[in-house]
Amino acid sequence: MKIFKYLLPLSFACMMMGCLDINENVDIKKDGSGKMAVDMDMSQMVELLQTYMGKDELAKKGMEKMDTTILMKDIVDTAKNLTAEKKALLRPGIMHIKMDLDQKVFTTHMQFPFSNLSQLQSLYKTLSDGSLGNTNLLGGLTGQGEQTGGANPDINQFNGIYDFTCKDGVMIKKLNAEKWKALKNDPQMSQMQQASQMGMEVLYTTTIALPRPVKKVDNPLAKLSDDKKTVTIKYNLVDVFEKPEQFGYNIEY
Repeated sequence: MKIFKYLLPLSFACMMMGCLDINENVDIKKDGSGKMAVDMDMSQMVELLQTYMGKDELAKKGMEKMDTTILMKDIVDTAKNLTAEKKALLRPGIMHIKMDLDQKVFTTHMQFPFSNLSQLQSLYKTLSDGSLGNTNLLGGLTGQGEQTGGANPDINQFNGIYDFTCKDGVMIKKLNAEKWKALKNDPQMSQMQQASQMGMEVLYTTTIALPRPVKKVDNPLAKLSDDKKTVTIKYNLVDVFEKPEQFGYNIEY
């Protein structure tokens, strides 16, 4: 499964080239349980890669036809840099990868359940702090452990600059000034800054389904469903360098 060695760096490369759509979905039930899912569509990248590399060469890198579901419980226990708490959060999750070079399809789907809002808060932090990076979780799938290149850029770094808190009736995603400063000073982010200046677009959609109608939401980009129980926020991820605050929100319901 060599593809896992390249998965997060590929997603970052897709973002640099405007070949990536991301959908983040949070579904909360009345009792506070629910699920969080992240879908990435990198299909536009397939044609670009085929321009530079032949099908056989791509296959050597693990990019061959697949339609595979990975159970996180099968791999988290062998992941080295994960605490027991993080393993417990990730263990019930699944990852589905679909790739077909002939059909120019490359998508990933990750889904994680949570039993209460405290778990959702911890799960969001875990998914945003690099725990799914090559050196931790996905590195175990390549059979190379920590040798998979921990310095590779990780798309999850961008969610990592926000503090996420939630409790019954309130959900907040707020920019962390110190984390934001550190990200801006990361040399690997210079390409991202250049992309923002070139007008490149990476569509990022956040959809939050709540158990009760929304009373208040402070993000002007937010759209409410007719019953006011679902919040949808769409934005260009590349704009994070120019307007990082616009990707936060305070939702009361």
